[in-house]
Amino acid sequence: MGSQRIHLYGCAMLIVAVFCQRCHGSCPEKELEKREEEANVVLTGTVEEIMNMDPVHNTYSCKVRVWRYLKGKTTVNGEILLDGGNKVMIGGFGDPGICDNQVATGDTRIFFVNLAPEYMWPAHKNELMLNSSLMRITLRNLEDVEHCVDGKALS
Repeated sequence: MGSQRIHLYGCAMLIVAVFCQRCHGSCPEKELEKREEEANVVLTGTVEEIMNMDPVHNTYSCKVRVWRYLKGKTTVNGEILLDGGNKVMIGGFGDPGICDNQVATGDTRIFFVNLAPEYMWPAHKNELMLNSSLMRITLRNLEDVEHCVDGKALS
């Protein structure tokens, strides 16, 4: 009886793993060059606080400590900068149109963002909006993004 239960549990876990892999793999992500091109600002930063949860759309905003601007530093002016100039508010987390769209406090990522469009004001005025999937910080990812920003083709 116990071994049957373990076997059933194992089969159930395998089915869940395969299902989750198919779901994750089916998210259509644009090429990195296109993602960089469509973002006015590309930055690295650490999520400090999660806020402004929208229970209807299941989206939220985060206060992010900026470590480095890879693109668009001049786009981020005084009205957008928070807490002495090294933090920004980024919205659009949880957006189902973006594949990798979830973060937790303390996560450090590469963010592809744009200024919030006027139709989202006043709720998101002076906020940056997630434009495409988050990227983990690795040497390879940083180099790839920098190459895109510099206009070089990826190898």
